[in-house]
Amino acid sequence: MDSKSIVIQRIEKKLAASKRTIKVWVPVCLVAGLAFGIWGYQQMTASGPSWIFGVGVALIVIAMALLYDGLTNRKDKFLLEYAKNQPAKIVWIYHHILRMNGVPQESMMIGDDEGNIFKMPIVRKRGQEDELMNALVNTFPQAVIGFSHDLKKLYARNPKQFREQVMQQQ
Repeated sequence: MDSKSIVIQRIEKKLAASKRTIKVWVPVCLVAGLAFGIWGYQQMTASGPSWIFGVGVALIVIAMALLYDGLTNRKDKFLLEYAKNQPAKIVWIYHHILRMNGVPQESMMIGDDEGNIFKMPIVRKRGQEDELMNALVNTFPQAVIGFSHDLKKLYARNPKQFREQVMQQQ
C-alpha cells in the first residue's frame, strides 16, 4: 500500500470511530447515567447517601466527554481532504509523546496553514515501527518535519507563512 493510501485509511478509520462514538456510546452512557441517577436519587431520599447516584453522575460526565471528543475529531475531515487533494496545505508534522502514569501515548501532530493541529495516534505492535510516520512524510513532502519551541512560536505567530519563515532561518 502506498503512503497516501495509508494516511487516508488511518484518517477514515479515526472519523468512523468518532461517528460511532457519537451515535452509540454517547446515548448509551446518557441513558445509563440517567437511569442510575434517578435510581440513586430515589435511594438517597429513602435511606440516605447512595453511591448509585454518583455512578449516574459519572456516566453523564463520561457521555459529555465522549461527545466533546467525537465532535472535535470531526475536523479530521479537513485533513482527509488535504491528504486526497491538497497536500500543500499541510505545513508542519511532528512526533508527540504524552506520558500518563509512565505509559507513553504517541501521536503524530499535523499542522495546516490555517492554524489547525490534527492528532493521529501511532499504533505500535511489539516493537515494530508504525508505518504512519513515514507515510505522513511521504504524503506531505513540503511540510516542515520536527518539533522545537522556536517552530511552535513561528507556527503560532503565522501558520500561512510558517514554511517560508523556517526556510529563511536555515
